[in-house]
Amino acid sequence: MVDEVLYRKPTVEQLDAVPLFYKRAGKRAIKKYLFLERFFGTFAFKTFKIRGKLVQQDLLELFGQIRRDDFPRVIYYIDTDEDYLSVLDDVDEHAILIIEEPHASKNHEKYWNLLKQAEKVVVTIDLFHLGLVFFKKGQRKEDFVIRF
Repeated sequence: MVDEVLYRKPTVEQLDAVPLFYKRAGKRAIKKYLFLERFFGTFAFKTFKIRGKLVQQDLLELFGQIRRDDFPRVIYYIDTDEDYLSVLDDVDEHAILIIEEPHASKNHEKYWNLLKQAEKVVVTIDLFHLGLVFFKKGQRKEDFVIRF
């Protein structure tokens, strides 16, 4: 996953296709958008749920283009400063959480750390500006920090 999703250099065509909102927001926003595009293309999902702030329409369109009805995975995109740990009641072993800016504030940091400690959580990947959470049963609990 690391090579395929994180470190693959975008082509000129991929960079040109990035929506204007992200281009105007700068290099980090472009990098995050392209990462999400590759991530959703790698992990099949049927349902996408949002908790927190409104997500850009461009991302919603991206989710609609990539989703697949033949796989029951739910991906939760969480962008809030509020307590979002109740989402753990809804997840199964196929679910994935994407946490927007887990280190943006003291509250974000607090909930990110509580999430990592939760019994249901098996793997976390801290990309600093995004956090990824997996629940695969049978795998040992691990927390990764990857410079992205």
